[in-house]
Order: sequence, then C-alpha cells, then structure tokens
Amino acid sequence: MKNPLANVVLLKTSFRFLQTALFSTKGHVLIGGGTGFIGRNLKEFLLRENYKVTTISRIKTGEKHIINWADLIIYGIPDDVTAVVNLSGEPIMVPFKGFGNNFKKKIWISRVGSTALLTDIISSAKCKPNVFITITSTDIYPSDGELHTEQFIPTDQMVDCNFFTRLGTDWEQASKYFPYRKVSIRTGTVLGDNGGFLKRLKYPAAIGLGAKIGDGCQQQPWIHICDLLNLILFSIENEEISGILNGVSPQEITNGEITTIYTHMLKKSPVMLSIPRMLLKTAFGEERTKLILEGRKVSPTRTLNCGFKFQYCEITDALKNLLGQ
Repeated sequence: MKNPLANVVLLKTSFRFLQTALFSTKGHVLIGGGTGFIGRNLKEFLLRENYKVTTISRIKTGEKHIINWADLIIYGIPDDVTAVVNLSGEPIMVPFKGFGNNFKKKIWISRVGSTALLTDIISSAKCKPNVFITITSTDIYPSDGELHTEQFIPTDQMVDCNFFTRLGTDWEQASKYFPYRKVSIRTGTVLGDNGGFLKRLKYPAAIGLGAKIGDGCQQQPWIHICDLLNLILFSIENEEISGILNGVSPQEITNGEITTIYTHMLKKSPVMLSIPRMLLKTAFGEERTKLILEGRKVSPTRTLNCGFKFQYCEITDALKNLLGQ
C-alpha cells in the first residue's frame, strides 16, 4: 500500500518544480531604445528566451516593465538587472531634414549621451549587471575599399574630417571607463520583415521596380535580424565575450545585388532604376549622401573567432526566410 505522506511530498515537490519552470527567468535585461525596430524585436526575442525585460522610455507611462530616464537617474537601475543593452539613437536618415548642427547634436546626445549616462548609472549601482552592451554602427569604418575587421582604429584625421567616424568613436569611447564587462556590436544594415531597410524596398519591388542607390556598386554590410538578436544573446550569456564585435554577415555584397535579388524573389521582372546622387543630395544633404553612396567593406572576423555561428551567411537564404519562401 502506498504511503499517503509520500504522495503529498511528491505532489509538493512536483508543484515547486512546475512553479520554478513557469515563473523563474534566466535574467533581467534593461533595454535603452526598446521601442525602435531592433528594440521591439529584441524585447519579444528575450521574452521567448525566458528573460525578464524592462525598457527605458522618455516619458513616464506607469507600465510595470517600462522605466523612464528621469526615474532611472534618480533611483538607478533595478537591483535584479543582469544585462543592459543600449539601442538608443535618433534616426539619421530622415529625408528633407536639414543636417545642421542642431540635428547633429540630437544624434550625438541620443547615442553618445545616453551611453555615457548609462555608464555612470550602472557604475554607481549597488548590484552591478553582468554586462553592458551597446549597439553601434559600421559607419565608423572608412570607405577606402579595404576590408576592415574589429581591430580597426580610426586615425585622428579620420575623426576630424568625418562626422560619422567621429560619432562612432565618441559612441564607443563613452563607455571606455566602464569598469565591468562591456561589448560594442557594430551593425550594418539590419534585414527584417517588419521594418528597417526591407520596408523601404518592399513597395517599389512589389511592382517590379528595383531601386538601387546610385550605381549600386557600393558595398553594403548587412545582418539578418535573427542573427543580430542571437549575437546580443550570445554576448549576454558568454562571460568571456567583451570588446568590439562586428554584427555583419560574412558575405560581402553590393546594394545593387541586394536590390536585384530581392526583386527577383518577389517573382517580378525587375526594371532596375537608379536613384541619382542629385536626388539623394536634395533629400539628405551632402554628408549623408556621401555616407550612402560610398559603402564599406566589413568582416566579422573577431565575432566568428569568438565562436558565434551565423544562421544566415548568404543574402539569398536571409531573404528567402524573410519572404517566407
């Protein structure tokens, strides 16, 4: 005859196990810039991976999993935060918006300022997170035709002559004195089905118009949104990872090639249009037009050497996935 007490103990043990499985999390991630294209996807991804997620907002919403910047400055980060990811950044490619000093200041503050502020807040926290991750840009690299890896350091002349190189340098230097583990992921064009670059290609491509930028020969470093999310998770969960990682696919490809492949995949016979420099200059001004047209060759050498495995190394596979093919 079975012992009734043993059954009770077994039931209680099973309940505790189920409770732990259902309600425990791997950690708590605080996200700056959680409402943008990458931020929305990262939040959903981390929740699926059994992480608790809190996003930082400019305004006070009263929602449980949102904290505004003012409260963050006053009260600091929650004690149970295990990782901080900063995605904050004013959009740069806003057409017909003057690229003057006021707009550049907004861009600088949203990236460099937010990173410096988070560095100070985290450094003074009673309970320190395990890692601070910043998502920066491959725009820090020069468009000189050379293949650049994570070891690249801009010269003083590059920093002085190019706003985007200076921005990238200041962005990464903002967390220079962070005394704990930090990772900077330099991303290229992020491909996703609910925003970003492909959203701008979608409608002209749907009617067979492939709109390459300029002659389309400029290199366009890219990454599938799933690979970027996995790279962030990889950086969170692997304590030996620190420093700079290039968040770009190993495949080198041009803007024109991406546009042509994407349009063909929509089963259209593309009429390849070219967006001329003059039109770009009218919409974005000289500095941003130069950034768009010149391109950069970037390799994820250190990212691969650290053991990260890209799921989408080829643009064809990435686009097939995003188009559901």
